[in-house]
Amino acid sequence: MPQFGRTALEGLPEVLVKIDKLPQVDLPPPNRQEQPMVRNGGHLLLGTDGLNCISCHNYNGKESPGMKGYDLILTYQRLQPGWFYEFMKNPAKHRPGIIMPNYWPDGKAVQTEIMGGDTHEQLRSLWHQFSLGRSARDPKGLQSKPNKLEVADKVRVYRGRSRVAGFRGLAVGFPGGLNYAFNLENGALSAIWKGEYLTANWRSQGAGDFNPSERPIQLAQDVAFLRPKDSGLKWPLKPVMTKENPVNPDPLYPKNLGYAFRGYALGKNGNPTLRYLCGEIAIEDRFEVKSEKILKRSFDFDAKKPGVLHFRALTGQI
Repeated sequence: MPQFGRTALEGLPEVLVKIDKLPQVDLPPPNRQEQPMVRNGGHLLLGTDGLNCISCHNYNGKESPGMKGYDLILTYQRLQPGWFYEFMKNPAKHRPGIIMPNYWPDGKAVQTEIMGGDTHEQLRSLWHQFSLGRSARDPKGLQSKPNKLEVADKVRVYRGRSRVAGFRGLAVGFPGGLNYAFNLENGALSAIWKGEYLTANWRSQGAGDFNPSERPIQLAQDVAFLRPKDSGLKWPLKPVMTKENPVNPDPLYPKNLGYAFRGYALGKNGNPTLRYLCGEIAIEDRFEVKSEKILKRSFDFDAKKPGVLHFRALTGQI
């Protein structure tokens, strides 16, 4: 991004305010009588007993136990009240592709036990909490530690986000120490490791996050099967997100290539069989331990008529 310099940008904030079409919202500071209730409400909403905002956001200079989103305490400095108010009520409207949940769909609070479930009062209490700046108390759960999961005498399955399996990841651990991760969003075997299973963080959205407890062999997370019409000189790679551009530039990547996840069934000893589609062909995908160092992968295909699929088993330096 270019550096425009101070002179070129002088007056720009005032101009943006003048042309801003969002309605002004009044979020007045609480008076002395209501201050304890408002302050406590914002504090509760941010923590694990409320909306668990700190599972994905840093707070007051301290890192989130999960994702490392914008430091929430800077919200009061960064945003106008109207923008904060409208963004919180519908994050995806203002930033398509964001994974932040909508806790006030259609203006109604999902969390009904804090501030009487009143949307305006909840947002006002959050705004007040951010206005406290560095003096604000840390929300509950900010200092949480990851939890180690172990495999006993049955196959163990865990779903969540992971650096080795994407936003919709699956981790499977077998007795004896062989483990794999699967990217359910794109239909790809994405990591293999031997030894201890994983550490999980349940403070994040949904099932939370997981990471292998050992150093994994990381594989490609692109779609593994392609229809002939989608094949070309190069295998279509998954969209890349960066710290500077955290929004998925092509959220329809797997769908446009015919992939659709259809769930999984737990079989003998809890071992999952993954089910997904590539176009009109249904695929069942499962793994079995054959020895201390061998993990066998097998497929079943079901098609209404004869067809052709291209499969990329491995790529890169393995």
